[in-house]
Amino acid sequence: MLQQTRMEVVLRYYERFLTRFPDVASLAKASDRSVLASWSGLGYYRRARMLRDGARHVVGNGGVLSDQVEELSRIPGVGRYTAGAIASIAFNRRAPIVDGNIARILSRLAGIDEPLGSPALMRGAWAESQRLVDACGQPRDFNQGLMEIGALVCKPRNPECRSCPLRGHCFAFANKRTESLPRSKEKAATHEMNVALYIVRDQRGRVLMRRESGALMTAMMHLPHGDTSLLAGSPLRVSAGELLATFRHTITNRRIAFRVYSGRLRDTIRDDDAYEWIDPSQMEDVPHPSYVAKALQVVGRGS
Repeated sequence: MLQQTRMEVVLRYYERFLTRFPDVASLAKASDRSVLASWSGLGYYRRARMLRDGARHVVGNGGVLSDQVEELSRIPGVGRYTAGAIASIAFNRRAPIVDGNIARILSRLAGIDEPLGSPALMRGAWAESQRLVDACGQPRDFNQGLMEIGALVCKPRNPECRSCPLRGHCFAFANKRTESLPRSKEKAATHEMNVALYIVRDQRGRVLMRRESGALMTAMMHLPHGDTSLLAGSPLRVSAGELLATFRHTITNRRIAFRVYSGRLRDTIRDDDAYEWIDPSQMEDVPHPSYVAKALQVVGRGS
């Protein structure tokens, strides 16, 4: 959950997720729908499916996690960083870890003068992380310390160098380069978008939603939309009625201005693999992105 998501956001979902899936066996049995519903609002939904697939792999291989990085890396969704974190923290193995925060620390600490996220920086950071974890006394404490320093001290801007336990060994601190290391990477272009959404209701007050099958937010339930600029699939034949609300929302590098209209179907729709009539009061059981919850809230159709 913490991959690419801030702690204060994750905390709202963590306990709820563990209550619903208290162990690896219960997660392994879960359907896409139930896992995605518990994840709704966190974004990057591929993480949820990979977590469930990883649980199935573990259960299928005896139900016990290995303490070896190579074995852990065979679990779907577990990369080099996660495997190293599990091996070192759970089993105290001398396994290196590098994510964006730790790459920043090691760039400053060792003077690795490469752009953030570049292959050259990551190669240098992994080599330095291995060297340090090999020399430390307790790998689990050392790696968790690196994580905490990256989150709380060695921040991207205005790092708290005076309170950093590594400052006596830090190249950037000694050379007054904490603000220039690592070098900035070129930002992806931001796309401004305008997307129409439709609130289509049946006689029972249910809202029509479409199941996405494209690359972005696949298997999630979405409100019918007016074009294909955001999602795949042909636009639903809807007659737009009253403009109910507008709001802005950001998805990765897309800044979207949503316009929410009441809508009336031009064709008959039945529940099938693509569309489903959903009671707004039951949205917590439906996998949906946060912009859908926001749209239902601003028009007063949420639970």
